[in-house]
Amino acid sequence: MATKTRPRRWSPLTCLTPASLSPSGLIILESNDGEVETLVRTNVELRYYGSGPLPLPTASAAGTTAPWNARDVNLSCHVTTHRIVLLDEKDVVGGSIPLPLVHMVQPAGGPSFRSPKGSYKVQMSTHAWGELTIVFRGGETSSYTQSAKHRDDALDAIRQSLKRKAWNDKERQVMKEALRPSKAIAARRVGVDAIFTQNELRHRENANLADVAFGGNNKQSTLKKDKGSKKEDIDSFLREATELIKVIHKYSATIERERASAIGASSTNRRDSASPGKDTEKLVGMMEHMGMTSALSEKQSGSVYHKQLARQLADFLHLNDKLTKAGGMMTLTDVYCLFNRARGTNMISPEDLIKALDLMKELKLGISKRSFSSGVIVIQDDAFDDEVMAEKLAKLASSSIIHQSQNNTHSSGITQSSIGGITVMDVCRALKTSALLANEQLLSAEQMGWLCRDSTIEGVRFFPNLFKTGDFSSYSPLHVR
Repeated sequence: MATKTRPRRWSPLTCLTPASLSPSGLIILESNDGEVETLVRTNVELRYYGSGPLPLPTASAAGTTAPWNARDVNLSCHVTTHRIVLLDEKDVVGGSIPLPLVHMVQPAGGPSFRSPKGSYKVQMSTHAWGELTIVFRGGETSSYTQSAKHRDDALDAIRQSLKRKAWNDKERQVMKEALRPSKAIAARRVGVDAIFTQNELRHRENANLADVAFGGNNKQSTLKKDKGSKKEDIDSFLREATELIKVIHKYSATIERERASAIGASSTNRRDSASPGKDTEKLVGMMEHMGMTSALSEKQSGSVYHKQLARQLADFLHLNDKLTKAGGMMTLTDVYCLFNRARGTNMISPEDLIKALDLMKELKLGISKRSFSSGVIVIQDDAFDDEVMAEKLAKLASSSIIHQSQNNTHSSGITQSSIGGITVMDVCRALKTSALLANEQLLSAEQMGWLCRDSTIEGVRFFPNLFKTGDFSSYSPLHVR
């Protein structure tokens, strides 16, 4: 029997420009264009009051579609420097309204004589979809007084983005790049001298980017500051931030290429492979965990802050397979330090981390919090299997037992003694994990019957539990030739 396919949704949200989402459901920002997320509000509606339905995008027009519905409910509204993105987290559908297509935005709604509790709205006139209306319902608490504040915050964020016109910065950066002194001076030189001169000037210009972005040390500009100086400093920083991000991405790509070439060299000839220089290692230490293009504060995210934090954390741990490389499990301390390092100055508190972890199971992000019987709390990949890890530790313990021949003999023949077993440090080296997690995994494998311990004055060693498999032949103390 053939299964019926669900008809495609036909509403104002699905008629907008499709928005790309990360695996956890966050918006994928256009970092090359310097896009930054500035505001998030939940429990909003998108309405279209036109005479007829909106056309679906070409990619979504094929196949069967549901009847036209002029209203989308239970959406989240994300305002960036380049667009307005509306998401339906339940159906994982997102649509964006590019701000260059918005030529007018104004507040609407609110209480009136005929409607004391009229909804607060933002009306937009667009070139592509005509008149669109965003209705604010007061977030997850559905508070009427909160809906007014949400509307005003979103309206201010949209107007600021429209005023800045950050989407024009790309053309400005191209023109600025063409007029860089490093290119003009290097053009008058030839050969190796031109290359060295251009690199030296380029490094000098990159070093001055941060000073320009943060206002520099110019005393004259300090004396001329007025009431609007703070706003001018912010605008200056936002203009230069795009180029700063490009510089970071450039060096990150260089590091990745060097690492790939080093791995290739070590696979062909490990002895001849050269170790990375000190400058490269220092750069790796500074930039390894950078690259978060959206680190919204609690004020910007509102009531959805901890949900956004949980999604950001899931994307961060999945980036470059951080959690997988750690064995599918990380301590809260490690995650807290790595995540705050990536966020820079916009750090989170331990309480925020705990609240975000509690929401991961509900949001189905593939990561969850786990508490061991000893009280240790870790972050674990949902694909992590205790049975598989216990079997892996049992094999590691089996391979550690070495049968050594001895010169002394008994009447029955050659006597052999079995030594070996694994310790916490052995598991640390084998699995490249911390001693705390290695100890918890050994205890878990012991409780499941895969390992048994031998406590001596030298410490605790774990051996494979022979009663689990019933195979005693490999560990018999007597072997006859």
